[in-house]
Amino acid sequence: MTTLLSAEWYKLWRGKVLHVILLCITAQISLQVFAEFYGGDSPMQGQYGVTMPAGMSFMMQLWFSAFVGYFIASEFPNGTMRNSLALGKYRTYVYVSKLFAACVAVAVIYLVSSIVATVGFSLAFGFGDMSLLEFARFFSWNYGMQVLFHWGFAALLTLIAFISRSPIMTVLVNLAYVIGMLALPTFLTALGYFDVYKCFPDYYVMFFENLSGDSAFIIHGAAMSVAYLVITCIIGCIVFKRTDIK
Repeated sequence: MTTLLSAEWYKLWRGKVLHVILLCITAQISLQVFAEFYGGDSPMQGQYGVTMPAGMSFMMQLWFSAFVGYFIASEFPNGTMRNSLALGKYRTYVYVSKLFAACVAVAVIYLVSSIVATVGFSLAFGFGDMSLLEFARFFSWNYGMQVLFHWGFAALLTLIAFISRSPIMTVLVNLAYVIGMLALPTFLTALGYFDVYKCFPDYYVMFFENLSGDSAFIIHGAAMSVAYLVITCIIGCIVFKRTDIK
């Protein structure tokens, strides 16, 4: 197991997928800072930069989908997964190692996004009046909770990748899922069942920026994220064990 985790860590940093996505996100946030500086009506001080990724959760989820699709699902058609199993590696360990890579990627993507936003908005509109200690606490809390909430989404993405076994299908299915999640609150509200939306990790991702000060929201979100991690991992391992890899 340790060998597999080390291998995923190595591939994560030596491969191109994560680096390309980080470059694209850096460019996207830089363009948003530029747009705010030259015509925005709601400038953000740099001290609040860590909250920006929560406000662009739709695009963040698409970047996560792209990572999982081309880092994990691509190993099925190119034969890497078949070769790994041919070496006698346990399928449960393989699945958990891929989930580990997805969770690490989420943490890295969010960290880079938060740093770029903090630096960009500080240069454009000033940092703000927080002390260094206050900022460290604010940044750590917001970053940590956003990453935790997105781990539930990462777990779901990993499961979809192992079911579809295709990078294109993984991205398309996740795109449909993300779009569906955007429409779901309106649909459930019309039916009077909005609370059902709280059973999806997307609720805690979408509303984090507005409800991060609500302790009940944080506790429920953390519990839901952990539940998705455990449940999807169990389902994924079962599905993977029964899958014929050619």
